[in-house]
Amino acid sequence: MLTGRNRRKTHAGIPHGSTCNLGTRLQIYYQYNSGESAELWSDQSVNNNDAVQEVADNQPVAVTGGGLDFEDTDEASTASSMQFTNFSIPVDTDFLAFIACNLETSALNGLNCYLSDSGGEVLEFVSHTKHQLKTGEANTNLIHNAVFTINQAEKTVFVLHRTNGATGTLKMYKSGLLCNGNNNTGSTNAGNLDLQNLGVKNNPSSESHWFDGIMYDVGVITGNAASDINREIITDYLLGKHGMERLG
Repeated sequence: MLTGRNRRKTHAGIPHGSTCNLGTRLQIYYQYNSGESAELWSDQSVNNNDAVQEVADNQPVAVTGGGLDFEDTDEASTASSMQFTNFSIPVDTDFLAFIACNLETSALNGLNCYLSDSGGEVLEFVSHTKHQLKTGEANTNLIHNAVFTINQAEKTVFVLHRTNGATGTLKMYKSGLLCNGNNNTGSTNAGNLDLQNLGVKNNPSSESHWFDGIMYDVGVITGNAASDINREIITDYLLGKHGMERLG
């Protein structure tokens, strides 16, 4: 356990002690106010897996004060997205995916992809009432309107937490408030997941579901570091940094 002046040491900006020492299990972390630009969002994890976009017409816009504004024009030639080197979350493997973002008003009426591979595997916002996780084995809708909905232009922190190995228990959180799957009765999906895109589904094969809004922080943690304790530490860190209230 870190004590004294060392107790506030960080890993990629995330406070940690012996309970949050992430190492390479922090697969990616694109951090708010870390010098992000239209061309490059540097990965703050030890994996150095930067998100990039070399095509000017597809670049997001850097927001004053931090974050990137992604525009969904519904056209592959002009909609915003970024790419990084593919990494895999194997079958039966626990993970945490966290996204601090602000969805534009129009985005609430359509599919908005946070993270995806080059095919159909995806983590995305479907509507103000549900999210979707599609792995190599199954497609799972996380229907959360019984617990929370998403409001227009609402800045929030989403966390998708998969636990219990082969069971693949899925829990969705909005700023700390839990929706345990379909109407809070539970969902499971233990399938493998490959990721290489930020803000678009299926790039470069058949792009769609572009994200429309501002992304502030995006990260993925895998394995035994994807714990309840680390989820709470990261949630509090992101909420405090962005001046948001914990909902649960």
